[in-house]
Amino acid sequence: MEWAATGVETPMYASTDVRDHEIDFGSTLSPIALRHLFDHSAVHLNVEWRDLPEDAWHHKVRTIQGREVPATETVWMRSREVWMHAVDLDNGANFHDIPAPVLERLLKDITGAWKTRGTDKDLVVKVTDRDLTFGDTTSASPTVVSGPLAAVVEWAAGRGNSGVTAAGPGAAATTGTVPPAPKWI
Repeated sequence: MEWAATGVETPMYASTDVRDHEIDFGSTLSPIALRHLFDHSAVHLNVEWRDLPEDAWHHKVRTIQGREVPATETVWMRSREVWMHAVDLDNGANFHDIPAPVLERLLKDITGAWKTRGTDKDLVVKVTDRDLTFGDTTSASPTVVSGPLAAVVEWAAGRGNSGVTAAGPGAAATTGTVPPAPKWI
């Protein structure tokens, strides 16, 4: 938000290694320390959003993936992070707790990143409880990963493969083992 407000390039993280280090460090904190850290970050971000001039909401900033987005996108980015990391805390929340509109947008983001990088080649993702299909639908012989929305997003986000199945060349022929999802972030 500082970047959007000032025009001075201020990345959220210096690198993916720094991001991963912060996440690993956060996992060592006590629950009360995590709550305080979250509360502080929420207040700080709220102040930044509140005080951002109207025209600055359209200023471009760059995500950790290298995409340039308007500052308005940070609202979705924060929502996505809160939901994903609530599951990552492994304290009872799971992907089935995330509202369907959030899951749908998250899956669109993830598969969009794959498409941009070309890592969705010969991969089709089908959501069985909604009319949603993503990936390389022009492939003559794709690996098809399918399942309910929450399970597919969990797999696509690299958080597990319970509830999804795979068929095609990328699945283990005898067991139907689900291949790992392409890297997202």
